[in-house]
Amino acid sequence: MAIVVTEQEFLEWKHSRVTVAFMKALDNDREWLKEILLAGTEDDNNVRGRAAALTSILSMTYEELMEAVKERKDV
Repeated sequence: MAIVVTEQEFLEWKHSRVTVAFMKALDNDREWLKEILLAGTEDDNNVRGRAAALTSILSMTYEELMEAVKERKDV
């Protein structure tokens, strides 16, 4: 069963207060990871991977979401 999300639903979700707050928390975490990288106190590859994942989530578009859903037939 495929998940179908309309672009309007995506935009409503993206601009909801809960989503905005959640994205702000993720952005804060990403900024913290940048500080860790600058301080050199953690494994760079791990921190860079986490930061890249957060950046991907924060910048996801409707088209990217739908492409990811299409790639997983069981979703």
